[in-house]
Amino acid sequence: MAGVEVADDRAPGFWRRSGVRPAEERPRESVVTRPVTTLAGVDVDEGLRLLASRVGRATWLDRSGFLLASFGPRPAWLRTAAVSPLLRAATAEPGGPPETAFTPLPRQAPAGADASAASVGDAPAEPLPGRYAVAFAPEHGDHAVTWAARHRRRLLAPPAAVTALAADKIAALDLFREAGVPVPEHAVIPARDRSPAAAYWPAHWERAVLQRRENNLLGQGTFPLASREELAAALDRLPGRALRLSRHVPGLSLTAGGCVGPDRTVVTAVSHQLVGLPQLGAGWGTHCGNQLVGPSDIGPGRYAAARAAAHAVGEVLRARGYRGVFGLDLLAPDSGAADGSAAGEPSGAGGGSGTGGGSAADGVVAVEINPRFQTVVSLVQAAERHAGLLPSLGLHMLAHLLPELPPVREVTTPPPRLSQLVVHADRSHTLDALPEPGRYRLAPADSAAERLCAADRSPLTAAAPDEALWWPHASPGPVASGDELLLAQFNGWSAPLEPRPRLSPAALRWTIAARGALGEAP
Repeated sequence: MAGVEVADDRAPGFWRRSGVRPAEERPRESVVTRPVTTLAGVDVDEGLRLLASRVGRATWLDRSGFLLASFGPRPAWLRTAAVSPLLRAATAEPGGPPETAFTPLPRQAPAGADASAASVGDAPAEPLPGRYAVAFAPEHGDHAVTWAARHRRRLLAPPAAVTALAADKIAALDLFREAGVPVPEHAVIPARDRSPAAAYWPAHWERAVLQRRENNLLGQGTFPLASREELAAALDRLPGRALRLSRHVPGLSLTAGGCVGPDRTVVTAVSHQLVGLPQLGAGWGTHCGNQLVGPSDIGPGRYAAARAAAHAVGEVLRARGYRGVFGLDLLAPDSGAADGSAAGEPSGAGGGSGTGGGSAADGVVAVEINPRFQTVVSLVQAAERHAGLLPSLGLHMLAHLLPELPPVREVTTPPPRLSQLVVHADRSHTLDALPEPGRYRLAPADSAAERLCAADRSPLTAAAPDEALWWPHASPGPVASGDELLLAQFNGWSAPLEPRPRLSPAALRWTIAARGALGEAP
């Protein structure tokens, strides 16, 4: 393979060079004697007091209210606006302030915009004191920047340059190396002057995963490969792009969440990522949901390793000026894949599964960084609320508003077993109507759901076993195969803890009910 370098974590000294001890030198599960931290954060009362003294109004920008609903009782200063590049046209929250009306990238001020909005043609005005905006993925398009400028809000988002660096699947490899977090065996394929495809595929690889470097591709930039011939065909389809090729090894996909403050990184919760589930109409690399897990679910050593990896990556981001919420996609390899070299499952937008390898007993390998809020933050906030911690949205704001974070409290009790599923369009068609967001109950005799009430702010942890929260994520009109249609959230797991699991019978019934409410035939 002249001129081609493949990073091989089986090579002598690889683990030491990466800053991570080899498996035989790392502590095994049995030596983890003290309780493992499952959540960390700021006391909710202290956090809300600090925010109330600094915030006159803050507006959360997203396509639905699912994340804000998990925040808990909403302070008077916290509002929401339907602003997202994934919406065809966003409208005001019912009963919300007129400033929420927004169409992505309009050429004139929206009807009913508040008096603080800058006029069309004016130079950007300075943000008003105490007025802020926070967006789900501010780097995805310019919708958040446009809205914040028009309404004279300071957008609480990390610098664009470090966000782009972290989101780049190839550039992130250097960040992982600096953090001392192992990554899969891999090769970087240049955009030009490429070698033959076989040069990038070592002889001991059986399967591989090819990824575009861009993030926010909703899983459409990830390609499973079974042979060098398939790689050659993929390279022909993707000329002029630098690509990351990793060895595929099966394993459990995880995400560890965190928040980078001015003085420290706080790691929140760990979840099992659900990726590429055909029962949800998703492609191979598409994010399909999450399940919160605790140390006893995946092993205390592995759980602690996931949290340690997130902390190390957060500290590297902090040194570059990053502030706020982020997620780290990881892979915990199957025992049969734990020979010290691996690559694995793909990644999707807002949290897909990961590639990786390492010790099956306690190892995790980093896949990608998501420098933004992820869908799983909604479940994390429900767990934070349950533990008396400030929800992640509030922690994100404090990370931008304070010179240092308040004292952090660690929780060692298991998190609630919450889960969520993303239902995707299984074909291209037209949506005539959408179910209303709210709390639903599954009819006992068939796969149909009845709406109990509007989406209130009672905790997900209070939902009954036959109830779910539904959040439509599409708009009426044409949808393409694989588009996200609806998010369903449950007080309980939806699938077993295994790679690419099949949904539980109850979760499958909920999926059928959701498709029926969306006008899709089962």
